[in-house]
Amino acid sequence: MTDKFTVSLFGHRIIEDAQPVEQKLYELLRIIIQGNREVEFLVGRNGEFDLMVASVVRRLKKEIYSENVFLTLVLPYETAELRNNIESFENYYDSIEICEACAEQNFKSAFTARNRDMVDRSDLVIVYVKNNSGGAYQTLRYAEKNEKKIVNLYHTREYL
Repeated sequence: MTDKFTVSLFGHRIIEDAQPVEQKLYELLRIIIQGNREVEFLVGRNGEFDLMVASVVRRLKKEIYSENVFLTLVLPYETAELRNNIESFENYYDSIEICEACAEQNFKSAFTARNRDMVDRSDLVIVYVKNNSGGAYQTLRYAEKNEKKIVNLYHTREYL
C-alpha cells in the first residue's frame, strides 16, 4: 500500500457508447482504490465523461466503504451554477477547488491552465481520448510531454 495517490481524469464532452467506457472506468478505479491507502480523484464538470467519473467514484465509495477516497471538483473559475447550487455541489463532491493558476487567464485558456495544473498534481492521468483534437487531446499531449503515467480508456483493454 502507498500513501496518497492522486488521479486526474479527462475525456471528451460526448461519449457515443457510454456503457463499455463506464465499465472500463469502474474496473480501473476499483483496482486503484484497492491498491492504495488514500486516493484523490481530480475531475472537472465539462461533459459526459466528467459526470460519468464522478458517478463511478461515488458508487465505488459506497460499495467499498472507503473513507480514504476523495472526489475533488476542480473548476477553472467560480461559475454561476456553483454559486446558485453550492449546497448540492458540497454534498456531491468531497471538496471543490477553484484553480489558482487560472485566476488571470481568459475563458478559453483557463480550462487549459486548469487541466495542466491537475496533470501536474497527479500520479496517474486517466483519459478517454479518441479524437486527435480538443481539450482532452491537448491535455493528453501535455501529460505525455511531462512523462506522466497515462491510461487511455479508448485504447486500453487491461490495466495497471
